[in-house]
Amino acid sequence: MSLELPALPYDIKALEPYLSRETVRRRHGRLQRRCVARLAALAAGTPWADASPEAIARGAEGELAREAARAWALTFHWHSLAPRQGAPSEALEAAIVAAFGDPEGLYRALDDASAPLRGVGGWGWLVARGEGRELAVLATAEGELPLAPGVIPLLVHYVAPEAEEAAAGLAAFRALANWRFAAANLAGPALPA
Repeated sequence: MSLELPALPYDIKALEPYLSRETVRRRHGRLQRRCVARLAALAAGTPWADASPEAIARGAEGELAREAARAWALTFHWHSLAPRQGAPSEALEAAIVAAFGDPEGLYRALDDASAPLRGVGGWGWLVARGEGRELAVLATAEGELPLAPGVIPLLVHYVAPEAEEAAAGLAAFRALANWRFAAANLAGPALPA
């Protein structure tokens, strides 16, 4: 596997009006492109040169692991959004109700967990934990992932470092959350390693 910028899973303007074409272009075409280029440069000439970003994030250390985490999270972010949102599957909706009371409770929990990252940048994650796959919300810095044993990322909400973008980010996530992707991850990871 080569470390290259993955294509978006939809057209660059498909997330409008919630995420503008310029925002997608900036995050994917500039931010993620630079991230993948840095990752490829750091991995060149190492045993990680042909590994996936997820494998590098799980097994490497230091800056190489952090850059791999950024690259993987950005790819996961694009798959966590969909132009046609739909609704959570019955199983996922039941898990949301059990963990958060209702979908609004989930969004409040994501907002609360992500609050310390506003103006700094990072990720708000919906994850499943343990054998029972109970849902939880976690927040991580940009170079960190919730890839611990027994934790399955379902969706991720990008918390932009720019204050004005961070404020609008959760509203965009609410409108664009890819529940089909989340349900697939709950059944087993949907993003190739």
